[in-house]
Parts: sequence; C-alpha cells; structure tokens
Amino acid sequence: MFPSISIPKRFYRKLTKNYRTVRELKKNQSEIFTDSNPLSIIDEQVHMPKEGSKIVEFLEHKSIFITGGTGFVGKLLIEKLLRSCKNVEKIYLLIRNKKNLGAAARVEKILDDVVFSELCKVQPNFRDKIVTVVGDAGLQNLGISKKDLEILENEVDIIFHAAATVNFLEKLDVSARINVGGTLEILKLAKRCKHLSSIVYVSTAYSNCHLTEVEEKFYDPPLTAEELFDLIDKYGEKLDENEKLIIGKWPNNYCFTKAIAEHSIQIGAKELPICIVRPAIITATYKEPLKSWIDNYYGAIGAVANIYNGLIKTFHCNPEVLGDVVPADLVVNGIIAAAYGNYSKRNENLNIYNFTSSHENPLTFRDWCELSIFYGYNFPTIHSVWFPNSILTNNAYVHLFYTFFLHIIPAFITDLYLVVTGRSPRAISIYKKIYKFNENVSFFATRDWIFSNSKARKLWRDLSPIDQKIFNFNFAPKYLNWNEYLSTLCAGLRVYLFKDNWESIEESRKKLKRLYYCHVCIKSIFDLILILTGYGTLRFIFEFCSKK
Repeated sequence: MFPSISIPKRFYRKLTKNYRTVRELKKNQSEIFTDSNPLSIIDEQVHMPKEGSKIVEFLEHKSIFITGGTGFVGKLLIEKLLRSCKNVEKIYLLIRNKKNLGAAARVEKILDDVVFSELCKVQPNFRDKIVTVVGDAGLQNLGISKKDLEILENEVDIIFHAAATVNFLEKLDVSARINVGGTLEILKLAKRCKHLSSIVYVSTAYSNCHLTEVEEKFYDPPLTAEELFDLIDKYGEKLDENEKLIIGKWPNNYCFTKAIAEHSIQIGAKELPICIVRPAIITATYKEPLKSWIDNYYGAIGAVANIYNGLIKTFHCNPEVLGDVVPADLVVNGIIAAAYGNYSKRNENLNIYNFTSSHENPLTFRDWCELSIFYGYNFPTIHSVWFPNSILTNNAYVHLFYTFFLHIIPAFITDLYLVVTGRSPRAISIYKKIYKFNENVSFFATRDWIFSNSKARKLWRDLSPIDQKIFNFNFAPKYLNWNEYLSTLCAGLRVYLFKDNWESIEESRKKLKRLYYCHVCIKSIFDLILILTGYGTLRFIFEFCSKK
C-alpha cells in the first residue's frame, strides 16, 4: 500500500456502522482491503429460488418489447428479465443498423458482454428468446417494417420504452425526434397491440429540474409536442442559435424533451396500462448481476472515474449538496415492479414513480467522490496518470483558477513534451472535454432537489416478501448500504471501464505509490514557492513601511 492517507472522520459518522472511528477502520483494513477480486463475490440472492413470486408469475409466457436495449439500463433490464423468469416467451429488441454493423450483429455483440455471464450459467440458451427488430426510435413507426409491426401488434404483452438520447449536447431536433417523437410512436403502437398488459416509460427525475421540489405527478410542460415540432420546422437552419430561447428554464435538451414526452403520455395514453418511472442519477450496479458493473462515463460515474485515474484535479460542484445517485440494478428492479403494478392495479390512474435516494438515504457529493476514491486506493488502475486527489469547489471563479494551474498548465507541458518527442499532442484536447463535461453536469452538482417518492415506496410495500427480495428497489439504508456500495465502486471502474486485468493489481499499486511521491514532491515545491513568495512580499512591505 501507499503511505497512510488522512481519512475525514465525517465518512464514518455518516456512512459506516461497522467502523465507528478512523482508528477502528485502519485496524480492520484487512477486512476491507484484500488482494482478491472483490467483484467476484456474487450475492446469494442473485440466484435465489423464484417460487411464489407474483412478478415472476406475471412475466411467465409474456412477450416483451424493449426499446433502448443497447443502453446501460437496457442491458440490465434484458438480463434481469431472463434471469428472474426462465419462462419469458420472447424479448423483442428494437435496434437500428449502423454503417459498419447490422442490427443482428449488434445484438450478438451486446449479448457477449460480461454482464450476461451470470445469465449464461443459469440459462445457456437465453439468446433463443431474443428477437431482433430492426428500427429506429427517431423514425415514423419506429422505422419498423410492416411485417414486424404486425408481429408486435399480435404478440407483445409488455412494453418497456427506455430509448432516448441522453447526450446533454445533442441538437434539439435530434433530441425531439428520439425522446418525444419516439414516445409518440410507442403510444401509437401500444394502442394497436391486442394483448397489452403493461407499458413502462423510463423518464428522469430531472425532467422538471427547473423546480426545487418534484412530486410524483405531472407538471405543465414548456411546450406541447406539436408546438415543439412546429418551432423546429419554423427555425430550420437557425434552430441552433435559438435553442436557448426555446428550452428556457431547462438546462439542456435532454431534460427539456423528457418533460414534453411525459406530457405527451399524459394526454395521449389515458386508455393504456402505462406508468412513468423517474430514476435520479443512475450509477454502477450494487449487487446484480455483478457488483459495480458499469459501461459508461455519464454523470457522477464520469466524475469519479476521472478523479480515480488522476485526470480531474478540480471539479465544480457543491460538496455538501446531496448527490441523488441510484444503483442501476435497483432501478431495473423498480422498472419491472412498476410493470407488474400496472397490471395488478389496471383500473387506477396513471402512476408516476420517483426512484430517488436522497430522501431516505442521503449521500453528499463530497462523500460520493472522496469515499469512492479512498476505497479505490487499494484497487488503482494501471492507466492512472496522476495520484487521485481532487479539489471540489462550489465557486466557479475558484474552479477556473484551479483549472488553469492544475489542468491547463500541466496539459500544456505534457503536449510540449509529446511534440518534442515526435508524438501527437492530446492533453489539451482531453482537458477541453473534461471542462465541457464539468460545465454540463455542474447544474446538477451545485443544486439540491426535494423529491417525493411516496408512490414508489407504496409500490414496494405492496410487493410480497419474496418479490421484495428478488426485485429489491428500496433505497433505504437497510437495503442499500452506501459504505458497502462505494467500497467496490472503483474496483468496478478498474475492471469494466478501464479494462484492467486483475493480475496487474500489484503493478498498479506500485505505480500509484510512485505517483503519490511525485504528487507530494510537487505539492511541497509549490508550497515552498508560495511561502517564499509570501515571505518576500511581507518583507518588502515591512522594509518599504520602515523607510517611511
């Protein structure tokens, strides 16, 4: 291990019950830090018997249509459905062709992901249940052929609509076409399905982020879908320059179009068995099917990942703001439970469920970043560029100051070295992307929201005890231990994002130790320069005043 690191006591006052003090934590390090792969431990409930489950019974012999199956949540949804219910009839996946890869080949590539490894053990032939439907969520009729549409209309029992462009910088017309237009097309298809039992629309808890308190209800939209598309046609090529005027109080096109999509459901799905789930900031898995599995750099994960590898040394956020993070496997369980809830309460009003953690199990951004990195010190990545140590600041001007000295100057020196040695410069371009990323997420990292989740909690209470175990989506401390979750988060980043072999762990630790000493040396040099500069300045002022 590298030299002893100072550990803020607040972590253990707020988050731990097993280790009350820093002394106890250090005393019990052998229990936390091991040389074995912490991700290899699979929770026994992952493979627990499913007898007596009402949700599993509901899923049996059902044909399911999923949009967004290529995404992070979509993959986990496919995996959980097939692993929890071996008698699911078919899963139809909407997937588009790409230039260099057809839809069928894309599906095979997705199913080769390590996230399906546990499913392979219990259902080796699970691929036989997957049916590829070539299409595009941004096209009329979802880009599906007439033949495939007829099959869906005659066969589909359940629809999970998770397709969306989550890129905050996506052009408004593209976001509108996929997030709003795709939802409208799903509603049209749903109305033609002959055996439809349930539809779940996956939105976001931040669809109404211009408000500070968000309840589980509909809010007035910024525009109707029709008005939005009329504006897009009206502005044409000048749409980009009028984008800020159109979205108004919303910080980005993603949240803006999600708000309009929800309104489209409110007015267009009154006769359908549909509900809306609003997850907060979705992060790596907690326990299922693999601990700390993640396949993207979005949001809070992107911040931790780039602090972990030493790239981010300053980050603009309010450290004391609650980071409303929700593990992806719990979100997927909630989505499936919501589908069952539609079926079991099909005569009730359309329900909205806020899947959020801050109300029952608060976690600040400081704790999220710093505790993750503390545990990550024992699982460093071989791709580390510097010792993980970042300044979290709520002041934009202070952040710019640190950005100049901790990001821009080192990046300039690095690129200069690369040019001199005959290699392509890349550090400046990397830090431009990091700055843009921080700029995009700072809106969510500097504000607090109060999310009501009474309906989500009632949905949980209405489940049978066996379903509560199989489909856990309770974010209370009893069911989600942040200390346990964060203890393996960086190990997951190391394996699933940075693709490090576990055999390289000792080499990675040696590298981290060298980076630590470099960090201490450079920090000491800068501290000495500041002390000497301050001393010289004070001496000059004293001598100048003495002469007078």
